[in-house]
Amino acid sequence: MKFRIKLNNQTFSIIFDDNNESLSIHNLKATIQKKFPSLRKLNFHLSLNGKDLLIENQTMSQSGLVNGDTIYILNEINKNNLALLSLSSVDHPLTLDEVRDLQAYPISMHRLVDSSQPETDFDYIAIVIHALMLESGFQMDTENNYDIRIARKSSTFYVIRYRHKLCDKERVTCSLAIMKTDALVTIDGVVNSISQACGKLSFNMANYLHTQKEAAGLNAIFPYHHLRDLSRSFKDNLANRLLCKLLEESGQRSSATLIGLPNEIKLRLGKYLPIKSLLALQSTCRDIHNTLNDNLFWHDLCVRDFDKTAIISASSTTENSSNEKNWHKLYLTIYAQKQVILRHQTKFSPMFHTTFVPIAPPPGHPAHRVIFPDPTNAATAAFHPFPPAIYRPIPPGVFPATMIPLPPCFHPVWLG
Repeated sequence: MKFRIKLNNQTFSIIFDDNNESLSIHNLKATIQKKFPSLRKLNFHLSLNGKDLLIENQTMSQSGLVNGDTIYILNEINKNNLALLSLSSVDHPLTLDEVRDLQAYPISMHRLVDSSQPETDFDYIAIVIHALMLESGFQMDTENNYDIRIARKSSTFYVIRYRHKLCDKERVTCSLAIMKTDALVTIDGVVNSISQACGKLSFNMANYLHTQKEAAGLNAIFPYHHLRDLSRSFKDNLANRLLCKLLEESGQRSSATLIGLPNEIKLRLGKYLPIKSLLALQSTCRDIHNTLNDNLFWHDLCVRDFDKTAIISASSTTENSSNEKNWHKLYLTIYAQKQVILRHQTKFSPMFHTTFVPIAPPPGHPAHRVIFPDPTNAATAAFHPFPPAIYRPIPPGVFPATMIPLPPCFHPVWLG
């Protein structure tokens, strides 16, 4: 017998091998649990109209079930209250990055688990990796996006082939190779058209997957945890890199870089940069150089960095007419004048000193003496290691570097 199952706003088909109508509703419920692993941890009921429950002790013929009927799956709110709620009305997160509750996952995860029928922990890892690729806009190069069993090469190896919506015309594809070695999972991204590796990620399965006992103890629908960290690391290391490479191979701009941004946003970002960083950014590529060479953009920079008087005085000395000013040249002129003024002000500032220690002793000053003279020399009695004119020690009873006498209480005789 064949029935249609209504679950999470989705309709699925299930075939009941035994055509005996005397079988109970309980047997039908057990078959549905095997077909949909997401229901194994839930206390659910069956209904023909979405309201009235089917009694599990009754047979299918007594309940009025016939071949081709639609069966609604209803979830019980709590054990003491018989009010029922459809699973489709549960508030599901949109992406795996938003998963915070072990009972609430995106609808796409339910469809993937129900279609792929995972058997091992590695199958669950492959499913969540495939879900992250679907979130990034990739699609399997097959008709069914939710059944990855066709990509399974062995119990420890998956090869999933993808295409992206932005590269449909060019038919540029990529592949993910997911391999398990003991508890370590390694994922490699490859662009098929050029056979070039693009991104790699390795992690331990225990970092993102509970054991069966732990999942049963937490009453979790799926044995996942820390999906936010997995989503961020996977998209940064693999999904976004593959997308950029596919766009590059198809001759399109990558939307994940500064070049892919609209010119209005580039100009707005440039207004927040200092002039040295702006010139360094302008020298990176031709596209950014042409965008930041806008005359009105440099006018705004002149207004930002210089006062009105400097702009007017520089404008009167330039050869440009008032209607067609080259604000880029004007900025460079004012900036050069400003640097000259700053150097002049610094040079004649009372705090400006070329050097505090003279490189050579003044003329007529005695030369430095040897610290360790020859003991056979007879003139050792007049030995002094440093010239007293420059390296004079601090006299007793004064503040250092001021030559101001200390108060009487600090007299060296009193200090003992």
